[in-house]
Formats: sequence, C-alpha cells, structure tokens
Amino acid sequence: MNKEELTMAIWDTITKKAAEISEKAVKQAKDLSEVAKLKMQIAEAEGTAESTYAQLGRLYAATHPDDYEEGFASLMAAAANAERTIKTLREQLRDAKGVAVCEKCGAEVAKDAAFCSACGAEVPKPAPVEAEVVTGQAPVEEAPIAEDAPADTIE
Repeated sequence: MNKEELTMAIWDTITKKAAEISEKAVKQAKDLSEVAKLKMQIAEAEGTAESTYAQLGRLYAATHPDDYEEGFASLMAAAANAERTIKTLREQLRDAKGVAVCEKCGAEVAKDAAFCSACGAEVPKPAPVEAEVVTGQAPVEEAPIAEDAPADTIE
C-alpha cells in the first residue's frame, strides 16, 4: 500500500467512525427526546388528575356540607378551618390596604369611596360601632323593692 492509499484508507476509517458516532448521537438524542416527551405527557396527566381530584373534593364538600361520611370529618374540618383563616387574612389585607369590597361586583374600592370605580354602584357606609365602656367592675344590680316591706325609718 502506497502513501496515498494509506491516507485514503485512514480517511475512510475516520469517515466511517464519524458516521457511526453521528448515528449514535442522533439515536441518543431521539431517545432522550422521546423520554422527555413522555415525561412531559406524564406530568400533564398528573396535573389533570390533581386538578380533577381537587374539583371532586370541592364538589363533594359543597354538596355535603353537613351530611358527609364519617371518614371525611377531619378533611371537612380542615377545609372549613382553612376557609375561615383565608377569610380573616383577606379582611386583614383589605384593612391594611385601606379598601373594601363592592357588594355588587366584588371589586376593591377605597374605604372612603362613595361609588365603586369598577361598576359605579353606591358603596354603603358601614354603620358606626358604638364603643362599650368597660370599667372592670361588675354591674350593680338593684334589689327589687317588695311592696309589703316597711319603709326605712330613721331613729
């Protein structure tokens, strides 16, 4: 074999090896792509299942607020407690922001606004709360006066 043939043989070998490596890389990329695609489809299906189960739970809780099965008692109590907490925290947030909720459309409006900026409905003013004076002493009750009792006399 002369030098030129040897060079050609080396280039043929290199070309074949490069093609084999390229084919392997393409196959691996295709396999990885298929794996990634399947993982994404699994994640989407899991998300759908979770969402469906959440909707199912909400529907059950809404349709059985008082007549749920015994096995659901702790979950129903936890859900009710969470809802109360959310309501309280939302009220605190509105107070911190200085806003109220429009009774007609649900939009947030300034507490001192006369009309809702979203729907134009009149915003009712909250009734003033009378402060109760707390003295720390128990109220004094007057004893009833008996009609037959003799009047006090001074001696």
